[in-house]
Amino acid sequence: MWGIPHNTPMVRISASERSATRQRLIDAGKVEFAARGLAGARFDEIALAAGHAKGTIYNYFDSKEALFFTIVKDWCTQLVAGFVTANGASAREQLLEIARLDVEIARKDLDLARVVINQLPGLVGDHRVGVETAIGPGIDLLTAVIVAGQERGEVLAGQSARTLARLFLNVLSAIEQEALASDSELGLDDVLPLVDGCFLRGLVQ
Repeated sequence: MWGIPHNTPMVRISASERSATRQRLIDAGKVEFAARGLAGARFDEIALAAGHAKGTIYNYFDSKEALFFTIVKDWCTQLVAGFVTANGASAREQLLEIARLDVEIARKDLDLARVVINQLPGLVGDHRVGVETAIGPGIDLLTAVIVAGQERGEVLAGQSARTLARLFLNVLSAIEQEALASDSELGLDDVLPLVDGCFLRGLVQ
């Protein structure tokens, strides 16, 4: 029987090498998902684009969906980690800061922005569960800001804070999606004024 001789050394991959490979797969996934969406993306092609053999990707991600939602979660992690509120900042100021951070993440990584902003709204069914899990920390952050604003009388009552958080994120994403469109008259610099004028001024007192 053919086999590996017992004295043949096994190739060991260091933690740093695994981390670098994982990041290359994530970066290649951003490009593929941005161009083709979740349904059209080709899992093996992502591995090849990252410089690895077909099948390597399965050592890091169980499925195309797992990679997709990892990318979405990374975006949300950046947003939450980057948020720092100034003492005494109003709910409106804090929500605008979250929107500003979101725009900056989009500006630095357009492929990531096109995955999160363009692809998420169309996902339904079981995929929505993945979406809710991936963006949950962001919704939690927005909800906390709005709850505090309602308690201070800065945000209109009558709707649950979590519902308002979802609406805020939907409005922000829709404006960003338009700003990223190739034929749009808007740019990313227009996002904050529009979020403020179209949504926040009707939400805060």
